[in-house]
Amino acid sequence: MNKYLIAVVTACLVAVNLVGCSSPQNRTNPDKNTSQVQAPVLLANRVVALTPLGADLIYNLDKSKLLAVPVGRYTDVIAKEKFAKLPRIGGRGNINLEKIVALKPDLVIGSETFQSQALNRLKELGINTVAHETRSWQDLKKLTEDLATRIGADPKPILSKYESFVSQIPDNGKSVLVLVSTQPTLSPNKNSWSGDLLEKFQYKNVTADLQANSRFQGYLTLSQEQILATNPEKIFIMESDNVNPEAFKKLPFWSQLQATQNNQVYIFHHDGLISPTSVRTVEEVTNQLREVASN
Repeated sequence: MNKYLIAVVTACLVAVNLVGCSSPQNRTNPDKNTSQVQAPVLLANRVVALTPLGADLIYNLDKSKLLAVPVGRYTDVIAKEKFAKLPRIGGRGNINLEKIVALKPDLVIGSETFQSQALNRLKELGINTVAHETRSWQDLKKLTEDLATRIGADPKPILSKYESFVSQIPDNGKSVLVLVSTQPTLSPNKNSWSGDLLEKFQYKNVTADLQANSRFQGYLTLSQEQILATNPEKIFIMESDNVNPEAFKKLPFWSQLQATQNNQVYIFHHDGLISPTSVRTVEEVTNQLREVASN
C-alpha cells in the first residue's frame, strides 16, 4: 500500500511540473487568439477629390487611383492637361453627390470648411471620407502622409520636395501686412496657412497675434486706423479670379504707408499664399517669399 501511495504522489508531482514548465502560449485558448487578430486595412483604389489640393496629392502619389476631380482654376486651367480625362464633380460648395455615388468611390477627399455637408452625406452612404483644412505647413505634411497611407503609396518623394521648399531661408525680420481683399480688408493671423508661411520665412506678420473676427478662421477684418498704425515695411496683396490687385491702390490710406512710398508692395496669387492648391503652387509661393525676403 505504501509503495502504491508513493507512486501516485510521484506521478502527480511530475504532472504539476510539466504544466508549470509549459509556455503561456500553449495554455492560451486558441479561439481567443483568433478573435484578437485585427482585420487588414483596406486600401483605397477609387478616389474622388473635391479640392484641388486633394486631387493634386493623389495624382502625385498614385494617379491611377484618382477617379474624379473638382472644377476650378487649377484643374481646368493650370493643370488642364493632367486632369483632362477625368470627370468633374462640381466645386467648392456645389458638389454633385449623385455623380460621385455613381462613380462608386471607396474614398472621397474634401474641405472641412466648405464641403462638410457633402462629406457627411457620403459618409452616411457608407463611403469613406477625409475632411481636411490646411492651416499650417504641418497640416500639409500630415495630409500628404495620411493620403499616402490610405492608398498604399510612398509619401517620401513629396515630403522631400517640401523640405527643399523651405531650405536656405534668408535672414529676414521685415514687417509685412498681407491684404487678402479690399471690402472688407481681410488679413491673416498666425492661425492660417499664410500666417504660418510668413513665420517660417521669418517675416514679422503685423497681424499675427490679432484675433480673427471674420467667419473664416485665421483671417480678420482691419480698419483703416489699424492698417495705418501697423505701417508695415512690406505689403503683400492678393490676385485671384475675384480680386484685382489694382483695387488695393484705390484704398484711401494707400499712399500714407511706408511700404507703398518705398515701392515695397508685392503681388501674390491667392492659390499659394492663401490656399495651397498643389505641390507646384507651394513651390512657387515659397520661391517668391524667399526672393522677396532678399530684397
